[in-house]
Amino acid sequence: MDILLIRHAPAEDREQFALTGQADELRPLTPRGIERMQLAVRGLVTLALPIERLITSPLVRAQQTAQIVAPALEIRQFDTEAMLSPQVPNASLIDWLRKQPRVDGLALIGHEPNLSQLAETLLCGSANGCMPLKKGGAILLRFAEGIAAGQGQLIWSLTPGILRTLAD
Repeated sequence: MDILLIRHAPAEDREQFALTGQADELRPLTPRGIERMQLAVRGLVTLALPIERLITSPLVRAQQTAQIVAPALEIRQFDTEAMLSPQVPNASLIDWLRKQPRVDGLALIGHEPNLSQLAETLLCGSANGCMPLKKGGAILLRFAEGIAAGQGQLIWSLTPGILRTLAD
């Protein structure tokens, strides 16, 4: 089973958005962030990933990213899951992943530092902050058996810039 981790595209500045009085969960992507993600996802498509299911965080910026990614990956409908919200403990997220139906490819759209910590734990057994994921970046992990800490194989980790270059 492959798991594709995608960090949401660039969003409005956190401090500036806070001045609007709205909750951070409502912070949207910037127009430039949308444009850059549209290019990055074109590069992602060149990698011919067999993604069958897409699940995203409920936060607006992740939802908007999923709306860009889903059609490119030929996913008609994506799911929303609170487990992909920021600050969900790694152990809880891995336990949730184990319970998901097995598919060839599962894509998750979420936030930092959650996604990089998840990747590190699935690859190495623990997270130590050595694998940050840029906004709009992606990591592909493969599992021969069940999903567990230290059992993943890194297929690739690509910055948004590399993904955009692949689109050319």
